Amino acid sequence: MHLFTLSGFLWALLAMLALLDGRIGWMWLWLGIAALIDGVDGFLARKARVKEIAPWFDGTVVDIVVDYLTWTFIPVLFMLMHLPLGPKPVAIGLAVLILVSSMFCYANENWKSTDYYFIGFPAAWNVIAVMLYVLALPASLTIAAVLVFVVLTLVPTHYTHPFRVERFMALNIISVLVWMGATAWMVAIYPARPVWLLAAFWISGGWFAATCILRDIRGRSARSTAEAVE
Repeated sequence: MHLFTLSGFLWALLAMLALLDGRIGWMWLWLGIAALIDGVDGFLARKARVKEIAPWFDGTVVDIVVDYLTWTFIPVLFMLMHLPLGPKPVAIGLAVLILVSSMFCYANENWKSTDYYFIGFPAAWNVIAVMLYVLALPASLTIAAVLVFVVLTLVPTHYTHPFRVERFMALNIISVLVWMGATAWMVAIYPARPVWLLAAFWISGGWFAATCILRDIRGRSARSTAEAVE
């Protein structure tokens, strides 16, 4: 099982080489494979009881290093090279903000709730980068989006983990797969954006965002009820 997680370094290397060679579609393919592996390797490791078999090897550390490369570092490098982030000093400053703020996710021991939602934006800059790429937003909106998500990394809002959160799990997984499929298609035919693909992109992404918002509403409601009882 550890080898399955360690394969993330292969996909990270291939993604980096593809980016440096200007093969954007291939870069997103390798990062997509890495994301899928990351989504299921924890579940498989728990089923295989890896911690009991090899307690001396901490797969969590491997997972964090791979995630930082594939979810944050390589996507940020892509953003620097291919997204309109303003003058070079501004772009570099934004990149540093992303890289540093992301550590408040990776180094946070309380980054998941008891019901397995991420607390704070989970440094999913591969998702943000590919969204900004296929939507081809102007520099002002691109910079604004980056700043918003940097701030959200530090704000204790909830984000759905599609493979861990039990509430609406089947629909969550379907929405993620639809979103990934629609996004991959738009990357492949970039800069074309057929209406039906955009519809699939926004509907599936909208569902996922709604589950996050609902969790925050439920959390606030529960706190208000508890305070009223006290």
